[in-house]
Amino acid sequence: MGVHKHVHIVSDDGQVDECDVEISKGQADQVTWFAFGDAGATIEFSSDDGSPFQESVFYVPATGSLSSGPASPTAVVDKYYKYTVQGQEGENDPGVIIR
Repeated sequence: MGVHKHVHIVSDDGQVDECDVEISKGQADQVTWFAFGDAGATIEFSSDDGSPFQESVFYVPATGSLSSGPASPTAVVDKYYKYTVQGQEGENDPGVIIR
C-alpha cells in the first residue's frame, strides 16, 4: 500500500541525502528518516503551513529509523511542506512535496 521514501540524515548538523522528497497522498506513501551514526535527530514541521502528516514532530532514535505515516487527510496536494532536521551539531531545512 504506499511506498516508503527513504531520507538518510548524513551528518550531525541535520544534512540529508534527499533535500526535497515527493510522496503520493493517494497512494499512501510515507517518508522514513534514518539516523546518522549513533546519534538521533528531531524532525519538526513548524512553519505556518503545518505538517502534511498526523504528527508535526518526529523523534528518530539513535542508530534507528522512523516513518511518518501516510499524509493526513488535510494535506494539500502539490504543496511544499518545509521541515527542520535538528541534529546534535546543527539543523537543516529540507521539504516534503505532496502529490
